[in-house]
Amino acid sequence: MRGLLVGLGLLACLGCRTEIIPVVKKIPPPPKVFTAPSECEVRDYPNATDLPKDSKNLGWVEVERAATDEETYLALRKKICEQGGDALSQLSWVTNPGEREPSILRANAWSLP
Repeated sequence: MRGLLVGLGLLACLGCRTEIIPVVKKIPPPPKVFTAPSECEVRDYPNATDLPKDSKNLGWVEVERAATDEETYLALRKKICEQGGDALSQLSWVTNPGEREPSILRANAWSLP
């Protein structure tokens, strides 16, 4: 009788098994950013390590601060497009010595494969 109860207990444990299926989160690429009517699109990557393999570095690109931050970002993206690039990374503001406000927007330009 005791063996029968142990057998039924084991059968009940095996019958009530819960299986958790892992969810794989897909990370979409950064959104394309419209820059100008010239149809040049520049993708913004936070770090250089986030860029696709075989991306070509075009070097640092800097622009002077414009009237608004939006105009400054557009000028930077336009300059990257003029150099044949379509991505940027490590976007940062640069403050010159003796100034209180940043006066230059700087980013690393890239050409994607």
